[in-house]
Amino acid sequence: MAIKESIQLKQIALSIRNAASALAPRKKGRLRNELRRYNTPERMIKTLPNGNIKIDFFVAPPGAVYGKYWNSPYGYPPHTKTTVTIRDRYPQHFDYGQKGYADPSVRDAIEDWKKQFTKEITEELRETIRYELNTTKRK
Repeated sequence: MAIKESIQLKQIALSIRNAASALAPRKKGRLRNELRRYNTPERMIKTLPNGNIKIDFFVAPPGAVYGKYWNSPYGYPPHTKTTVTIRDRYPQHFDYGQKGYADPSVRDAIEDWKKQFTKEITEELRETIRYELNTTKRK
């Protein structure tokens, strides 16, 4: 059964975008604005060939490619001294992409989606079993 993109999945993507972009450094050009503008649910949510869903947050969107230096693995040695200084001086902003995924609001949105998805699967299975039982009784 393939997972369909739902309003709740779009809400999860928006939660990730909002949490991660809020953690991005403020005084670095247009980074926050570009993160919010580029990371739309339509770009973030991908359906894989096996039916799974993948949600990507782009830390270095066009117009703010320097965002990658604020995230792993670019900001770690043996890379430039500047990015190592960034990591050491501004730890609250470093790895904002990963911290966005770990935000409690994102975890809550994922838990809500899992509960709703489980409920939908359970209902679908019940309907299938009822249908099968009714058709076998008639034979």
